[in-house]
Amino acid sequence: MELHEAIRSLETFVEQAQHVNVMVAADGEDPDEPVVQRLTLHEHAAEEFGNAAWNSIPDIDGDTVLVEYEPGYKRDRHELLYVDLDQAPEVAAMVELVAGVAQAEEFDESDEVIANLRFYGVVFGSPRGRRAVFFRSYSPKKELTRSRGFALIKRRGQYDRFEEKVFLFDDDMDCFAWNGRMFIWNVGQFQRIFRYFERLRESVDQTIDTVSARVPISNLNEFRDAVTGQIQMMAKLTAVARKGYLSSLTMDAVRRTINQCRLDVQIITEDGQEKLLFEPGPAKRWVILKLLDDDYLQSIMTDEIYEANSKKGLQG
Repeated sequence: MELHEAIRSLETFVEQAQHVNVMVAADGEDPDEPVVQRLTLHEHAAEEFGNAAWNSIPDIDGDTVLVEYEPGYKRDRHELLYVDLDQAPEVAAMVELVAGVAQAEEFDESDEVIANLRFYGVVFGSPRGRRAVFFRSYSPKKELTRSRGFALIKRRGQYDRFEEKVFLFDDDMDCFAWNGRMFIWNVGQFQRIFRYFERLRESVDQTIDTVSARVPISNLNEFRDAVTGQIQMMAKLTAVARKGYLSSLTMDAVRRTINQCRLDVQIITEDGQEKLLFEPGPAKRWVILKLLDDDYLQSIMTDEIYEANSKKGLQG
């Protein structure tokens, strides 16, 4: 489904949806299986959440393009990122969990749940079982009695401390699931909701092994320490591991890029094998990652060499 068609169909569905529910999610013993509970809403409150979700549907114009999300990619203003849910089982499972309105318990306002709130979802439903789910990152600090400072309320002419539980919500949404895709407007909050950085940490050692098996790296232990110690480097390495060209990348191609772009990277021979020499100093620690992520490009028009932070392939 093309972007404009998907957004138009979502607008129609939300406008005609017969059910609007709000689900709050808190980290439990297993963060990948959060505690999801349903808010019991007055019709006016449900309408407010519905309006917030509706207003968050992106205003698509002729310049807006749909770009597949990948770690480390920096979204431009005219881009809307997406994830195919059949290619992201962890994200798809979370969507199904939040969309399971009928199976969810009512929000019990327990201290344990409130202390671990991570996000909430606005779920639009139809009698045929179709769902659109809008996600918004959330924090225990949004509950007033847990915020810094304290709230006052005027009763009988005097101000007294207000101690009842009051939850603050806003009019923004971070991402939404519709027709088999997750559309991402706020990348940072999407990553928080779906534990993106935690998943990077869990898989980073395997990712390093995958990349270094294809392109050998000298000082591998120092490389591993550097990458595992910095989220941005983990994201960059994960992007490299997902590149289709990695499986066919040769040291000759790497050497050619180093020479053509005049990069400060050494290729050394160690135990009879050519390897890229990783140097952990601040000025050089990123060069190998940028090299393997194909960040160094030459202009066809000017022959100038550029470093590109984000790249979108052109379809031939």
